[in-house]
Amino acid sequence: MNAPVEFAQLWQSNLPGIELFNARLVHHAFAKHMHEEYTIGINQAGEGCFSYRGNTWHAYPGSFNLINPGEVHTGQAAATAGWTFRNLYITVTLMEQVLTQLSGGRSLPHFSAPVVHDPALQTIFHTLFRSLSKPTSLLTCQSLLLEGISRLLLQYGVSDQQVRSPKPETRAVTLIRAYLEAHYAEPITIETLAQLASLSPYYLIRSFQQQVGLPPHQYQRHWQLMHAKRSLRTTKPLAEIAAEHGFYDQSHFNRIFKRAFGITPGQYRNPIHQGNSVQYENV
Repeated sequence: MNAPVEFAQLWQSNLPGIELFNARLVHHAFAKHMHEEYTIGINQAGEGCFSYRGNTWHAYPGSFNLINPGEVHTGQAAATAGWTFRNLYITVTLMEQVLTQLSGGRSLPHFSAPVVHDPALQTIFHTLFRSLSKPTSLLTCQSLLLEGISRLLLQYGVSDQQVRSPKPETRAVTLIRAYLEAHYAEPITIETLAQLASLSPYYLIRSFQQQVGLPPHQYQRHWQLMHAKRSLRTTKPLAEIAAEHGFYDQSHFNRIFKRAFGITPGQYRNPIHQGNSVQYENV
């Protein structure tokens, strides 16, 4: 039986202010050290342990490790199968920006519990991690970050700032819908939408989702897919369709289209040739 393979990867995400770390530890142990950033660790498999604030803490799948900037800790596997986890390192500057968008305040939070068990919240952070690891729209990354951090802080953070609950913002949501539909193929930031609506970014996202049923980045993706789907009825090359409708490349277009419709753009365009039974629908 092969022994578990150790690995470690550390890289800058596609959102400034966040580094990503992906690792499986088996024999390697991190000596006492600290980070300038907030550490949000997502425990995936096996078991790990770390010394922090005078105690030893154990990490299991489904749990988070939450370590504040400048606090000393260690890290190592606590089982023969090793410990697999992912970390997001978020700078204090970016956390200040996120707090401003969430509540209008700049009082930095701290995490009081080093390990929390929350599989549902892990799903959000796994999606965020994947989005930060590959070509993804800035609007998507910003929206997922705001959603993840807001829920993490509301449940496990200590701060004197309060996140406002959304109220109906019909005029603002109507304005943003129209803007996203008109600019669906363009790079859009959450700051642009917030300025248009005269609302804070997080409040806008929550209000929009409450009234539309989708956050703004998913609403934009919907329109990209719908327009691209219409273009598949033409003879344009798939790479050209992908570029025209805001996808990074044909591979990105294929992946997103199949996730939404269950088949690739090529299979939708040529169902008989591809051996698929597909009925074209009006969109």
